[in-house]
Parts: sequence; structure tokens; C-alpha cells
Amino acid sequence: MTQEKIAYYFDQITTLNKKLSETLKISETEALIESIDILNGLEPDNMFDEQSKLIANNLQSLSHRLNADIISTSELRKLMQLVILQVNKNDNVEANKQITPDGIGYLLADFLVQTADLQDNDTLLDLTVGTGNLLNTVNDVLEMNKIHVKRVGVDSDESQIATAVGVDAMINKKPAVFYHDDVIHFDEQIQAKAIIADLPVGYYPLEINDDYQTKVEDGLSYSHYLMIERSLNFLDDNGWAYFIVPASMLTGENATNILKFIATQTRMRAFLRLPSSFFKDPRAAKAILVIQKKDAKPTSEVLMGEYPNLKDIATLKKFLQDIKAWVTLIKENGKA
Repeated sequence: MTQEKIAYYFDQITTLNKKLSETLKISETEALIESIDILNGLEPDNMFDEQSKLIANNLQSLSHRLNADIISTSELRKLMQLVILQVNKNDNVEANKQITPDGIGYLLADFLVQTADLQDNDTLLDLTVGTGNLLNTVNDVLEMNKIHVKRVGVDSDESQIATAVGVDAMINKKPAVFYHDDVIHFDEQIQAKAIIADLPVGYYPLEINDDYQTKVEDGLSYSHYLMIERSLNFLDDNGWAYFIVPASMLTGENATNILKFIATQTRMRAFLRLPSSFFKDPRAAKAILVIQKKDAKPTSEVLMGEYPNLKDIATLKKFLQDIKAWVTLIKENGKA
């Protein structure tokens, strides 16, 4: 699909979705769930009036044209990513519910492919799946490497998980499994070979039992600390977990609990700061934290560093070569 066609479908979907939002008197986020269902071939909801049904008819016609065009999974994902970005902007969606940008997703996916040793039918779990862009980005890269995994996503936000389900049905041949649940209290029996999450940063608003090492003695605990701790319940013995976290997480004034947990209960494999050019405000800088369970085979020293500006091709190439050398080393040590 050409960029012109992606732009055409973006304009059509966002325009029709805005009209649907206005006629139904709901947010664009809520309207998008309905719009995606219609694009997936479902009949309009019973709440639709005559004007809304006309918009639905236009969406159905658009769906037929979209399906008639030759379009890859990756292109469909990018199209729906742009649509969601626009809807988020129009609805002033809070920062913790924004999608994970492709630049970050591809860097995480590249590192995951090199280290997690995923095989067909292994489980990939996204603990904070949101609308699914990170999960689908990683899956894109896995598919390009001819690795076909089972995808699972968890999120506590009803509208986000509904959007993720709709987008997944739209772009993927084999559906993922989604759970509308709070991952801190999520108790499904899932064992994942790889876990990913773009962790929301902030305080967890509910009570936490005393079993959590990252719980603070007084006041509210950090959600992202608790989620990192909780992830070990779902991780295979030799599985890998990849978290997008604040770049200052291990050095900030409130880092004591998470540092103690990582040191005593996990094997930290890497802490890679994302390119500073990704973030307008240095305080918003992020990093990729990579851990395994404590009893995973010891391999080599922790990989630390910062990705260079992606436009600096020579420096980036050298950095990626260093990562590959480290991966080769840990694999050799793991066989020893």
C-alpha cells in the first residue's frame, strides 16, 4: 500500500469516526471501538439512529475498499496506529494511555529477538497492552523472523482493551488472547517465554498485600515497581522480561525498593537508555530494563548503555554491533 493510500484511509476513518462520535454524543475513543467493529464486518449497535447508520454504511463501504487493496499486516498496524494517535490527541488521552511509539517498539523488539530465543508457539505476554501497538510491533518483527508466537495481552482499561481486541481482529490472522484485568491482581495461569510492557508510571491506588517487596511501608506504592515484581509470576524459568521504564528508575531517590528487589529476586540482564532525541523533556526519558528470574543460568555482566541518535548511522551501527557481541557472549556462557 502506498503512503498516499494510507493517508486516504486515515482521513476517511478519522473523519467518519468523528462524525459518529458527534451523532452518538460519545467520545472519539468510544466511537472508535464501534468504528473498528464495523470495519471488521460487525453490524452497527442497536443504539445507532438513522444518521449513525448512514455513517456505519460509509464505514462498511470503506472496509470493502480496504480489503480489496493489497495491504500487509505491518501497513494495517501503522494505519490504525495513526488513527489511534489522532483520536488520543482529540480526546486528550492521558500520557499513561498513549501508544508506544514505533521507534521504541522496534528497538525493544530487536533486542528481544536476539536474546529471548523464542520458538513457534511460545507465549509472548504484554502486561500493559493498552491498544496493542507494542505487542503488534514486536509480533511484526517476530513474524519477519518467521517466529509465530501465541500473543496475550492484559489491561485494566476497558476502552483500551476493547480497541486492542478490534485492532487485533483487523490486522492479524490468528487472534491474540486479551484479558480485561488489573495485572497486580491478575491470577490466570500463564507461563510466558517473553514478557513485555510499557509500564505506566505513578502510584497504585489500591491496597497491596505485604508479600510485595516493592510495597512502601507508608502511603501508596509505585505501579511500575509492583508490575515488575508481579511479572515473575508469569515468566518461564528461563524466560526474559523487557520493560520500558523511566531512565532514572534505578538512580532516583525512591529507587531503594526496586533496586533491592532486582538484586535479590532477579538477574538483571540489561538497562539500555533510549535515544535522548526521542524525548523533548529529559525528565521524560525512558530505558529498556531486561530481567530474568533469579535461578536463570548466570551468563555475563549486565549490558548498560544508551542508544545513540538513530540519525547518527555510524555510531548506531557500532552500538548495535556491541549488543550483538554481548549476545554472542551470553549464549556461549549459557552453554558452559
